[in-house]
Amino acid sequence: MSDVAFLLLVFFIVSTTFPEIGLPLILPSAVGDVTQVARTNVMQIVTSRTGLYYIDTETTPTQLSQLRGLVKQRLIDNEKLILSLETHPDAPYGGMIEALDEVMLAYNELEAAKIQRGKRISLKMLKVE
Repeated sequence: MSDVAFLLLVFFIVSTTFPEIGLPLILPSAVGDVTQVARTNVMQIVTSRTGLYYIDTETTPTQLSQLRGLVKQRLIDNEKLILSLETHPDAPYGGMIEALDEVMLAYNELEAAKIQRGKRISLKMLKVE
């Protein structure tokens, strides 16, 4: 009797489907059109190997606490802005996620203020030579 109960338990555990948990992002397809974008319409946020954040071509790192305000201001100033989150392959995994969270919070704050901006976010890994 206990064998049957154990087999039923194993069967139900194995046959149960679990919801997928992950980042709710829509990724582009492998094929598509390439569009040239003006450099003024791109904000580049780079997570370095040490976990520091650099905006565009600045040589001084930006604190994570300042990132949301900078993104929010740039989104207000430029409605065509595309955010490019680039990560060094050796950077801590949480660094890119924290930067993405700050970007999403900036978008949410703009939506709360009734300022609509399309979420244009590019995620990519830097190539190390």
